[in-house]
Amino acid sequence: MDSHRTIYMGSVRMMTWQAFVSRFIASVPYVLVSGGTALVALFALYALVFVLALSLLGPGLLLLPAFLMRLRRSADAHRRRAATVLGAEIRSDYRTPKGGPLIRAHTMLTDRATYADLAWLPLHALFGLFSVALTLGLCMGAVSWMTTPLWWILVPKAEFLFWEINSWADSLGAVIVGLAYAALAAFIVPALARSHARMTRFMLKARRRKVTLARRIEELTASRAEALDAHAAELRRIERDLHDGAQAGLVSISLRLGLIKQAVAQRPEQLPEMIDRTHELAEQALAQLRQAVRAIYPPILVDHGLAEAVRSLVAACQVPTELDVDMAAVGGRAPVAVESAAYFVISEALTNVAKHSGADQAQVRLHTTGNSILITVWDNGRGGVSEDAGSGIRGIRRRVAAFDGTTELTSPDQGPTTLRVELPCGS
Repeated sequence: MDSHRTIYMGSVRMMTWQAFVSRFIASVPYVLVSGGTALVALFALYALVFVLALSLLGPGLLLLPAFLMRLRRSADAHRRRAATVLGAEIRSDYRTPKGGPLIRAHTMLTDRATYADLAWLPLHALFGLFSVALTLGLCMGAVSWMTTPLWWILVPKAEFLFWEINSWADSLGAVIVGLAYAALAAFIVPALARSHARMTRFMLKARRRKVTLARRIEELTASRAEALDAHAAELRRIERDLHDGAQAGLVSISLRLGLIKQAVAQRPEQLPEMIDRTHELAEQALAQLRQAVRAIYPPILVDHGLAEAVRSLVAACQVPTELDVDMAAVGGRAPVAVESAAYFVISEALTNVAKHSGADQAQVRLHTTGNSILITVWDNGRGGVSEDAGSGIRGIRRRVAAFDGTTELTSPDQGPTTLRVELPCGS
């Protein structure tokens, strides 16, 4: 037992060390690229002042939309880069500019997201330059000090960074200093990368705001389109299940009945076996039809409510899953459509965990407030979930958007993955 525990602890330390090194290796390019774009941002600040000055005279208004669009593209690029570090998508909330240069300039200048980009620009310039300077200083210091014995062999009487090297002891002391630099770099560089990413998320994330009636109509139109897409996809799935399951079984039964009709006159001794086989096919078709009906709206959801239906999903999941349910805040049951959406969100999420995550542990939390259902599905799998990889997250997001809900996915490489959903259910 002790030997197995020792091997396990050793493997845990190795995994922790590997994760530590991989985090540092991934952070260095992020900080270096941020430093390069920070230098560009510094020049962009001067260009912005120049364009704004020209705008007071008139011609700058023609240049302003192009400048702000480039700023949007840069901000979007940094949202994506920060999302890879934090493992969570950072959404934008820009208003789409249309029309001529003056109308586009007016649209952008009245957009709150534009001012978030403008506030982020100097912070990115300062923080990015500071981060890259500190990173280069630590990394170059580590390399220079740790290679001191090599340089001492090549140039025995030279002084290194105000330290005169006269013996192997001095050179080994320099190596220890280099190791200290390397340790500092290993801790500080990932912290710099995450701090910059958090700053980017804080400054550039979409924020809830008061919207005009026209804006709200646009949002509801998009939500309605997503609801129609989700409904059409659900109808196609039901049609496919009926065609491949119950319909195929009924066709087989029809053929068997035709054979039985012929056997009555020609091979009566085969009738018992043929009837038994036809009965089996009828039972299979009935089971497939029941399964298709359950997929449309599970009977357990109708009879026992959302909590019991989710317990049945967790019990059937192939990955060991812990369930935390708190339905005390709701007086009575939520609307049928909302309960159905919550059930299928959890069902699809657990299916993803079982099929794609490689996890050996998962957790489902189902909490309700006075006017919403909160769902959290967590797993300790490999992470790196993408909405474009056929993981079903896009379908979940569309289903939730149809109820004006929110979906948040956090899935860094090497995990864990957390899916959070909020479904409004109040009046």
